Amino acid sequence: MFLAEIYCTLKTMSRIDGGIGTRFNSLNQNLDTATTGKSAQAPEVGQQVQQALFGKAKPAILDLAHFPHLAEQMKFLRKYKKKLAAMAGDEDDDYELVLADGTIAMIDESGTIYVGAKFLAACKDNPEILFGVLAHEIGHQPKRWNKYRERKQLTQGQLEALCRHEETRADIFAGKALAEMEMSWEPLAEFLIKLEDKPHPEYFPAKVRAEVLRDSHAGREYRTENRKKIFPEFDRMTSPKGHLGDV
Repeated sequence: MFLAEIYCTLKTMSRIDGGIGTRFNSLNQNLDTATTGKSAQAPEVGQQVQQALFGKAKPAILDLAHFPHLAEQMKFLRKYKKKLAAMAGDEDDDYELVLADGTIAMIDESGTIYVGAKFLAACKDNPEILFGVLAHEIGHQPKRWNKYRERKQLTQGQLEALCRHEETRADIFAGKALAEMEMSWEPLAEFLIKLEDKPHPEYFPAKVRAEVLRDSHAGREYRTENRKKIFPEFDRMTSPKGHLGDV
């Protein structure tokens, strides 16, 4: 369990930009500028969502050599990055993991995952939270938005709705991944609830997200238990936990 002061510290790092309203207003201004003129086309939907979700200002990258006390946590995340990428249907190289300042965790449009040093230090004894946060970021699969080529100018409300959908999709993936690794969903849910100051337009309330984690974890847990019982050899060869081995 976390001490209250840890959550107070991490709450200040949950966003690194000026807030979603500022970000969306800026995005809409940029898109309006880019599409002025009679011959201009509306930008691709995928481009707009990718920019809204993954185009935030990047946090400062830290040299892990200067943080030797976090080496084990980064090793843990790199080990599971490979397994999570496989579960998502991607390659390990599709994602890069870096230590960063001023954030909990975020992923950019190219698949670079920034993990906060203070977050790692605060959660060093909570592998379910470390793994769950990494799973959430990989669950976004930001490069897939390049496939959405329809051209349509989205409103701020439409972008916010798409972002909530996308964040829920990432939470579902995290719940399933935790079940596959035989980890509990509850520490991550508790983390989200204690971290929340007030509802954010980009997310559903933390208690709703906790329910999403619980339900997705339960469904996948049932499936994996049956897979192990009925097809043990198939499970050994294909489960995200086992088929890649330990590294």
